[in-house]
Amino acid sequence: MAEFQRLGIRKFPKIATRQTSETRYWKKLSFPIIVKEYGTVSHVDFCRSKPHNFIATSSSRIQIYSSSSNQVNKSFSNFKEKVYCGSFRNDGNLIVAGRENGSVQVFDVNSRAVLRDFKGHTSPVQVTKFMLDNLHVMSGSDDRSVVCWDIATGQDITTFKEHKDYVRCGAPSQRSEDLFVTGAYDHWLKVWDVRSQGSVLSMDHGSPVESVQIFPTGGLCVSAGSNIVKVWDILGGGRLLAGFSNHQKTITSICFDGDYKRLLSASLDRHVKIYDVQDYTVFHSMDYPSPILSLAVSPDNTHVVTGMANGFLSIKYRMRQDVQHEVQTANKLTAGTYSYFVRGKNFQPDKGDFVVSAPRKHKLKEHDQLLKKFQYSKALDSVLRKPPYSRTPLLVSLLQELTRRKGLKRALAGRDEDSLVPVLEFLIRHVSNPRYTVLLIDVANAVLDIYGPVCGQSAKVDQLFTRLKDRIGSEIHFQQTSFELLGSLDTLFAAAVSTLSLTTDHDEGQ
Repeated sequence: MAEFQRLGIRKFPKIATRQTSETRYWKKLSFPIIVKEYGTVSHVDFCRSKPHNFIATSSSRIQIYSSSSNQVNKSFSNFKEKVYCGSFRNDGNLIVAGRENGSVQVFDVNSRAVLRDFKGHTSPVQVTKFMLDNLHVMSGSDDRSVVCWDIATGQDITTFKEHKDYVRCGAPSQRSEDLFVTGAYDHWLKVWDVRSQGSVLSMDHGSPVESVQIFPTGGLCVSAGSNIVKVWDILGGGRLLAGFSNHQKTITSICFDGDYKRLLSASLDRHVKIYDVQDYTVFHSMDYPSPILSLAVSPDNTHVVTGMANGFLSIKYRMRQDVQHEVQTANKLTAGTYSYFVRGKNFQPDKGDFVVSAPRKHKLKEHDQLLKKFQYSKALDSVLRKPPYSRTPLLVSLLQELTRRKGLKRALAGRDEDSLVPVLEFLIRHVSNPRYTVLLIDVANAVLDIYGPVCGQSAKVDQLFTRLKDRIGSEIHFQQTSFELLGSLDTLFAAAVSTLSLTTDHDEGQ
């Protein structure tokens, strides 16, 4: 004997809300800690060595935050003008920063003393980074020059002046001690080798370059300008590999996560987008209350820090894996307990998992049980008793099923005033909804066929029939007006095309 097929509720278009494993991963970040800085937070940088403290550069102050307490450990505030791009050396012992007066300074983290003060730029220096060997510093300035400095001697090794506009971003190679890349407002990315006298490679981004990063392999780099991110093949001669845009406004900062499996971009549209570096599809998006100027992710993926234009620093973090393991060990389930009995009850498989399902006998709902017994009128009544906000798709599906079974008139016939009123009220409310109109017109015709001969016996029912007539008449009038307007627009468009064609022919004749 065939199993009874339950009523299938029609599904109408809606926004997908299913969460992927990647979405759940990023949503595990804590509610952000918001810290008020002394100005717009122009740069954030993490130390590569443990405990992965981070720097926030804002206005005339550089502050070092502890990754464990998320509080300020040290503050460098003896600047008379703005300071830019405070960056850690890989070992975390030194910091380099550019100043508005054109100097580049190297600080000792422990004593906060100025160890080196490089002078050579004539405009504010907004790009400073340590090279891979930790013995040299590269800098880029608004005077359009790029300089590589020797920390030991305090002298410049080489100076490049090929950029035609402000140099606002740069990144050293993680494979070579001599290579680094810079981006400028002249739309160009340039790869430099300190052993040469000029750039070894140039790439046109097409808009002012705000941020640049190099993959750890050293063969690819990523640039951000306007609202577009582009991926370049350095080893392939600067060939463009990909370009994508998922922001509405200018992208101000891009960075990798600690595993270099994800790329993050921050924009003035207040969003951070997270991409898969395999195909650059968007994994997840995070919203912030203000335009974002700087972004960084800790090497152990426990912190996501953003600096905003309103002077606030947002710190999102998650527990480290070793701490999570200790918590899980402390909460280890014991056999025989209730938690052990219900373990895995709410587990949801990830996308792509192979799920082996066992046949289950589903309990039929009230309307399905009545449909199974061919009690169509009672099935309709059972759905009409539900709250209005939850019954609409179910009731539409039931009416469609009754029409398919040729049982619609059976379900509507033999009703008194109290049981007919909900049907008429539903028709009046939804007959003009384009998703249901075709079906509900047939239902309305069936109601009129059954109860038309007895009109006049109930004032309430007669009033509802009048309202239904007015609703349908109003919709017909609206459709007629729409078609008249469409005809007028077609006439105007045809006249415009004809006029354009005559003008073109006349110009060609002359």
